Amino acid sequence: MLKTITRKFKPIFVKIQKSKLRIIKSSGLIPLYNFILKSPLKEMIDEEFIDKRNQSLIQYLTSEFIISIILRLIDGCIRLYHFRYEVNDEFFKKIFSFGQVPHFTTLIYFLKRNIEIAHICLGKVMFRLSIWTLVQEIRAKKLRTITIDVDATASSIYGKQEGVEKGYNPEKRNQPCYQLQVWTIRETKTLLKVELRSGSVHCSNGFLEDLKILIPELKKLGVKIRLIADSGYENYEAFNYLNKMGVGFIFAQKQRKTVKKAGKWAKNKQNSIKYDCTLKERNLETAEFRFRQIFIQVDRVYDENGQMLFKEFLSDEFTNVFATNMELTAEYIYGLYREHAQVETIIGELKAGLGSVKSRCHHFNVNQSITQLCGIAYNIKTLYASQILNCEDELPDIQTVRDRDLHIPGYFANHGGSNVFKIVSGSFKRFSNLFQRVMKFQPA
Repeated sequence: MLKTITRKFKPIFVKIQKSKLRIIKSSGLIPLYNFILKSPLKEMIDEEFIDKRNQSLIQYLTSEFIISIILRLIDGCIRLYHFRYEVNDEFFKKIFSFGQVPHFTTLIYFLKRNIEIAHICLGKVMFRLSIWTLVQEIRAKKLRTITIDVDATASSIYGKQEGVEKGYNPEKRNQPCYQLQVWTIRETKTLLKVELRSGSVHCSNGFLEDLKILIPELKKLGVKIRLIADSGYENYEAFNYLNKMGVGFIFAQKQRKTVKKAGKWAKNKQNSIKYDCTLKERNLETAEFRFRQIFIQVDRVYDENGQMLFKEFLSDEFTNVFATNMELTAEYIYGLYREHAQVETIIGELKAGLGSVKSRCHHFNVNQSITQLCGIAYNIKTLYASQILNCEDELPDIQTVRDRDLHIPGYFANHGGSNVFKIVSGSFKRFSNLFQRVMKFQPA
């Protein structure tokens, strides 16, 4: 029965005509929908969620997941109720072969019925799709090195929900929150892993176990791997494991008393004109290996009014401290870590653009599943922008893609049994190019 349901998803081929109509429809969804069908997403969902005891529910499952992903790409919506009764787009009824768009509560009902395993299965779908997406980007851009950025952020939650607990929340202390942890690939902006955690869970919990799952899979891609993380992930066991696997790393370190004392006597002092800082270095000994420990003192700082000041440091005062196993200059390593800040942009896009931590459901595992759906939607957007929109300089955010490439003015019609899209003349050329690029796209 699963194979029968999968056949409902077929590419849409349309005739494109110019029009003077200004009716706003989601015409840009036709190339996007065809692009999704060229990915293995629907097969992955079927394989992970096979359940012979619940066939009547699985009948709507794949369509619910794919519609939810597409809707998040349109406007970050989390409830199909508003889309179904307010937008009433004929295009959705056409491509999914249903009289009406399935209600979002069907998906929530499935997640609640399978509350213990649904988020785990969706996590597997997310990871498999991430690896597939990364393969497309590596081959298209001919990458030889990829850099993993790991970061976590707290999101304040108001109300009583499972998993909302007091934890480390620098913006609003003592405010109950969720912790959102993301793993991204810097060169492609691919989301490798996303996980919603309880507010009291420390970001380093399970970090080494995740490394032992992710790194072997990434090693199969035949590229050099680097990993950059904040001080919350500092762990000598992780240092040793990454070194054994041949993975370069840069970890920020917490400035404990022992670290400050070691930095006080560190040698190899260097000055960087590019970053206006002073760098010192020493060896860091562990039970198995010897690494490098780099101490940074940024000389030029800005006060709250934006005025630049020159700061004088004591011998045990440092702006940053790093642990690394890479044989690069200290200045270059500091530059690599500074670029780590772009992961914050991706986190902001997940939270504000796709609504990864905005949910009306009380159950924590259901909210975890919805976060995984947001991660899948983000990767589809990123690959679509990179491969189809031909963005050479910088990939656009989700809001730019919506306004420019998804919300294209047009009108859907059926003339003599053939599907016709009448596109407003100003967007005719762009829509035609997108449609042709998707048809020519051949996954690696």
